[in-house]
Amino acid sequence: MIDTHCHLGSSRYKRDRDEVMARARQAGVERFVEVAYDLSTSERSIALAREHDDMWASVGLHPHEVAKAPADAWERLQELSADEEVVAIGECGLDFYRDLSPRDLQRDWFDRQIGLANARNLPLIVHVRDAMDEALDRLQKGRPVRPGVMHCWSGNAAQALRAADMGFVLGFGGSLTYGDADLEEAARKVPDEALVLETDAPYLVPMPKDTKRNEPALIARVRAKLAALRQTSEKAIDDLTTANAQRILAPRAS
Repeated sequence: MIDTHCHLGSSRYKRDRDEVMARARQAGVERFVEVAYDLSTSERSIALAREHDDMWASVGLHPHEVAKAPADAWERLQELSADEEVVAIGECGLDFYRDLSPRDLQRDWFDRQIGLANARNLPLIVHVRDAMDEALDRLQKGRPVRPGVMHCWSGNAAQALRAADMGFVLGFGGSLTYGDADLEEAARKVPDEALVLETDAPYLVPMPKDTKRNEPALIARVRAKLAALRQTSEKAIDDLTTANAQRILAPRAS
């Protein structure tokens, strides 16, 4: 399996990051994608990827963070995106649920990061909450050279099929285990090539929520849920999602 979205640089792993990663590997995780959400985590993502051969890095600004970005944020992000450890731009997108940044500023930064991904020939890692139709419209308009991952998929089945038609894969994590009927329908209906696994660790602990801190080893619970919904084996989901993640995120020769 590949955990296509985790935050192992979080301070919540400060004391036992090596042990957490060892448990994940024992559970079958063969690669981690360390996802950034601001400039400091972008730098940290690159640093961690340099330390671990089985980790890839992303750089980007989350919609929550764009209002706090320093004046030189765009220039710094462009520089960081050129690092050889970076395989994706993100997480970026739109979040109209919390509205922690003005919506027009979110839109501007999302569009710019779509453009940056195109300039670098990199896929996107997209965060969307309560703005799915607009986010898909902007992605369609931006015409990504390489699609990417719709992180923590939260849309309905029709939106999921639209994203899949654009070449994006849908990241399913702990929220898939929470009993949301629309989310389960989306997971059943999208084509095989649109599925990847993620944890968003340390967030979104999969059911039965027996810990306060998620970790990549618990991706096996998501795999089990997805296999049940699609009436297939966990091995089939393992093979399928790993191949999809490799296809979308693996570095390519420039």
